[in-house]
Amino acid sequence: MVVLNGVSHLLALWAHFYGRTTALRTAVTYLHLGGILLGGGLAIAADVAALRLSPDTGPDWTRELDRLAAVHRWVVAGLALIFASGAMMALAEVGSFATSVVFWVKMGLVALLIGNGYARLRVEVALRQGSAARWGWFRRTSIASLALWFLILLFGAVLHSTT
Repeated sequence: MVVLNGVSHLLALWAHFYGRTTALRTAVTYLHLGGILLGGGLAIAADVAALRLSPDTGPDWTRELDRLAAVHRWVVAGLALIFASGAMMALAEVGSFATSVVFWVKMGLVALLIGNGYARLRVEVALRQGSAARWGWFRRTSIASLALWFLILLFGAVLHSTT
């Protein structure tokens, strides 16, 4: 009970501070949008480039896969910024977000994006090991990534306009 009261008090303090400090809200929003630009922008560029690859690309396709794989750490960094800033925003308005269907749909889409990213990594490993049969899955994970990034952005815009 004491822990719950302490957490509740901390959340109330954070909500009060966040709600009354324009500079803080602006900084957190900037970090969130910066994470979307970094992670989402690079992921989208990599997905579009991936859709241009095929086993028929020639002997350079393994080098292209390596280039695309180098983007992963930047996408993960962007996702970390998005997660941290999103948590700060959500914790400032726990009551609103906890009961928002739009918020939970967005979080479900984020979970699907992360799962798709893991599947993409596994497919890239298989392709490097010579499993050309995985090209269909490589394309599907790229298409799913594109769709998920845009859907998450859409639900974020809807969430922003409803809270």
